[in-house]
Amino acid sequence: MKLVLALVLALAAPGLAYAGPVEDLLSGARKECRGCDLHGVSFKKADLSGVDFTGANLEGTSFHRAVLAGAIFDKADAVGANFNLADLSNASFKNAVLTNALFYEAQLSGAKLDGADLKGARLQHARLTRVSAVHADFDQAVMSDARLNNADLTDASLLRTNLQNASLGHTKFDGTVIDNGGLLDVKAADTSFTGARITLTDFYGADLRNADFSHAQVSGSRFTTADMSGIKSEAAHFVGNFMADGHYQD
Repeated sequence: MKLVLALVLALAAPGLAYAGPVEDLLSGARKECRGCDLHGVSFKKADLSGVDFTGANLEGTSFHRAVLAGAIFDKADAVGANFNLADLSNASFKNAVLTNALFYEAQLSGAKLDGADLKGARLQHARLTRVSAVHADFDQAVMSDARLNNADLTDASLLRTNLQNASLGHTKFDGTVIDNGGLLDVKAADTSFTGARITLTDFYGADLRNADFSHAQVSGSRFTTADMSGIKSEAAHFVGNFMADGHYQD
């Protein structure tokens, strides 16, 4: 009886009270919050490197300017979350829901976005070098001026995606569906579109030197003034496009 009473008194002592998950994460006392409900919380400028947010509810949560290098957001619900200017290098967002999330000027180099839903996300000026985004959904995302070099977007979906002036060198769009895309002035030398299905997409002024369109289906698109020197087009099907010299292709 005395032992039980001692434990009760010890747990009731003010200095031993447990902090909430937000306070523990901010203090560094906690490095995982799998499945936590953190919607609407502000982690602005916090250092949350390596924290595991797998399956967490992060809807509307702010990570503005936060340090999240190596953090795990797999299967998290981060609809409308704010990652603007955050350091997300080597972070993992596999199968996460990131619709309408904000990533303006975010550092995402080496991040894993495989199977992620990024519909309507804003990634202007974001750094996405070496990103893996296989089967990711970028429909209606804004990725203008993004750096997407050496990335893998195999079998991704890009419906009405804005990539104007983005840097896409050595990136893989193999098997990707690009429809009504805006790829004006992209820097896409040595990029692979092998087996891609591209319709009604604007490549005006694009640098497509040595790009690989083998087995791709390309229709209703504009390549006016684009540099297409050295492109590979084995077994490709180009029809109804405005080509680099301005002529319409039957």
